[in-house]
Amino acid sequence: MRVNKFIIPVLLLFAAVDLALAQTDYPVVPTSKDPAKLVTLIGRFRMHAVEPGETLLDIARKYDMGISELTAFYPEKDPWLLEAGSQMQIPSLWILPPSKRRGIVINVPEMRLYHFHPKKGSVSTYPVTVGEEETPTPLGTFRIVDREVDPEWNIPRKLQHKYSKKIMQAGDDNPIGKYWLGLSARGYGIHGTDNAWSVGRILSNGCIRLYPEDIEKLFPDVPKGTVVEIVYEPVKFGFRDRVIFVEVHEDPYGLIEDLEQHTRRIAQKMAIENSVDWEKVYLAMDVKNGVPAPVGTLPRGGDGKKSSSRQ
Repeated sequence: MRVNKFIIPVLLLFAAVDLALAQTDYPVVPTSKDPAKLVTLIGRFRMHAVEPGETLLDIARKYDMGISELTAFYPEKDPWLLEAGSQMQIPSLWILPPSKRRGIVINVPEMRLYHFHPKKGSVSTYPVTVGEEETPTPLGTFRIVDREVDPEWNIPRKLQHKYSKKIMQAGDDNPIGKYWLGLSARGYGIHGTDNAWSVGRILSNGCIRLYPEDIEKLFPDVPKGTVVEIVYEPVKFGFRDRVIFVEVHEDPYGLIEDLEQHTRRIAQKMAIENSVDWEKVYLAMDVKNGVPAPVGTLPRGGDGKKSSSRQ
């Protein structure tokens, strides 16, 4: 029941549903000191009618979302057995991660890549697969140092027994796909895949994996020298029309010791701690479905709410 209470306000706020399918490009509003002009929430809910034989993986790819984004929103649905003709809300909306809004930003907990285009005033966003806890994706600021079409794959030593070789030639069976964007962190890169259903998971050996159609779109726009920020932020606050939103994800690498304290520190740093309803924030922290939820309103002049502590 708590999950329903969490979802309903979001659906009401975004009642105008866009019936278009996959969208990857969104306008970015320049940062402003005027709260009324702050917009860091992109996208919206969409509606989808389930087709016969369609799975949750099929739907995720249609809307350029990772499978984990839909299973987190629909935890009780069987991803393989969906009712044909049923209507599904697609939560294709995200809060921009904290960054300098340059080049590429990858947020590991949400398994999503953002490519900023300052001259166009827009951002492209794609679901990604990141490294497992034992083989994590490196965090920090890097640059693109290598670009390859039809790359060979230097198979990690621990996987060489599986393929009975050290190097795999380019081709349809190459797990890194058709395009490779190598990072200054040696051995790591952004690439495609020969298994599209693996996108949007904590699954790789540390590299960042995209749908084939997404890497094909991203690759031409990323020259050598492009800055790549890889961040780790399971909690994001964002804004649209003075409304404050929070987006909470799982902590896949176990790096956040106390989620409530971490969330409060972010709110304090953004000077919004007294403007949010903390009970709504706590609910989002419990659900952790990665969907932005309205939790407050930016004050017009000191009318913020009192802070509360979790019981």
